[in-house]
Amino acid sequence: MIRFALIAASVLGFALTAAVGNLLAPLLRALAPPEDAAGPGHEKPGQKPGQPEPPAPPRGLPTMGGLCFIIGTLAAVGVGWAAVCLLQPELLGGGLTGRLLLGLGGGFLLGAAGLADDLARLRPRQVLGLRTGARLALEGLAAAAFVAALWLGGCMPTGLTLPGLGYCELGALAAPLWAAMLLALAESARLAGHADGAAAGAAFVAMLGLMDAETVLGFFPLAVLPAALAGALMAFLLWNFYPAKLLPGAVGCLFLAGAVGGIPLSVGRGDLALALGLPFWAEGLAALLQGLWRRVRGRPLFKAGSFDAWLRKKGGPVQVFYVFCALALAGTLAALRSAQL
Repeated sequence: MIRFALIAASVLGFALTAAVGNLLAPLLRALAPPEDAAGPGHEKPGQKPGQPEPPAPPRGLPTMGGLCFIIGTLAAVGVGWAAVCLLQPELLGGGLTGRLLLGLGGGFLLGAAGLADDLARLRPRQVLGLRTGARLALEGLAAAAFVAALWLGGCMPTGLTLPGLGYCELGALAAPLWAAMLLALAESARLAGHADGAAAGAAFVAMLGLMDAETVLGFFPLAVLPAALAGALMAFLLWNFYPAKLLPGAVGCLFLAGAVGGIPLSVGRGDLALALGLPFWAEGLAALLQGLWRRVRGRPLFKAGSFDAWLRKKGGPVQVFYVFCALALAGTLAALRSAQL
């Protein structure tokens, strides 16, 4: 019967996100940046190829579309978990409700930092959002607050499972490692949010993998959260798939990063987040190498400027979506294998 609750949560997430999207799209379109705002793969006049590109949305597209699937997910999880608890009332006192709230909390804490960045872009003199230092401070604070909540709730993993090595204890390094992982994942997901459908598609595949992983680990009722988010992301792709009419914005990308990183941590398996975030890690690693190479050699390593921009020049915008989903599928298979160890 719990399977029925998961299906209901997924369908409800899809329906509510579609409905909220229809209501919010006109408002977000009115708040869209100017058509000439630069973004990844859309250089301003006089900007040299490969130079760091300002994280502003391309083509004047409305951002903060992530609010659509955040609202849809929250409502669907509430209804789905209520149905699960009606079917099995003993789950209310087993600590699973706390783990579910922690999984949601990771997304909402990082999403709040992203919302602050998006709201800053609405100011005429801050079209690029918060300054880098302020943005990183907010994201770091959100990550630290989530790790503290894990510790207070007695759910923080003190180690991780590595292929060939088994379970490795981290001791005092566990808390800073998980906070740093969430911060890095948030920054990487933010960079991927400008490619049509890439972030949403990768997170959709990751949520399907999390449903299976939680089943393997014995947390099947908690799969209501990734099920609801997967349904919501499927609806959001109606606007976000190429040619995109709506972008997730920093609020949506950071919420997805919090979900991909926070849900595995809430069930004590942070190593799953390392695998499930594979497409985001690829984007973040490319940006890191680009910055280091420019600092050392004084010229860009990648002429395209970013990983998704390079993919777009090689095969077009749809190619970016397919590659990100393929990387997410590879990460999902690795996560499922890790869950079985």
